[in-house]
Amino acid sequence: MKAVAIILAAGEARRMAHPKALIEHEGGRSFLQSLASTFGKAGCAVMAVIGKDGEAVREQHPSLMLVDSLHWQESPMSSIKAGLAAALEEGADVVLLHPVDMPAVRASTLKSLLKAMGEQDEGLRPEFEAAPGFPVVLSRAAAEQLLGSNATQLDAALHGVKLRRVSVKDPGVLVNINTPETYERLFGMQPKLAPPPKRRGKKTSVGGMSMPDAGIEMSASPEE
Repeated sequence: MKAVAIILAAGEARRMAHPKALIEHEGGRSFLQSLASTFGKAGCAVMAVIGKDGEAVREQHPSLMLVDSLHWQESPMSSIKAGLAAALEEGADVVLLHPVDMPAVRASTLKSLLKAMGEQDEGLRPEFEAAPGFPVVLSRAAAEQLLGSNATQLDAALHGVKLRRVSVKDPGVLVNINTPETYERLFGMQPKLAPPPKRRGKKTSVGGMSMPDAGIEMSASPEE
């Protein structure tokens, strides 16, 4: 079973003053780097959907598969569909949708969700203390269904999908760091950009996705 995680990072992030994908999380890693590492540890292939500030995100994450959302300003579903199309093209059997401003989810939680995903399940959604969180886990058939949806918001598009709730002990499925106040409460400082990578590899573009050149060594990059 091939699981592909789609990190949604195409938005404008007006309240944060910095692109969310580039904000420092922990240990010098950006939100996006932390999530790529976490999903990778859970056995997922990882891609991120980018729109606003896409070039800056590429520079900061040279080894991560990036998908351009050409119509990110139209609606959240435009970016989600760009990611879904790319994931299905990569041969995904299961797709995990996760916002970039929720970097606290644990790899063990992701492993549990993937293990809980049955052949008859259309999708799963974690819940912590009865509150629904992320990532949303979708079967390939459900992902294809979302691609054909006319909804502009994810919640509306998911109405036609039977999502089984899975209780987890991870509050990170709910932690949304989408305001400076939340960031300062968690980290004791105002939001700041993660430091740039020390070395960058050349990239090629394939079907709207940025791909690192094979054989190039990246230093201290959690996406590897």
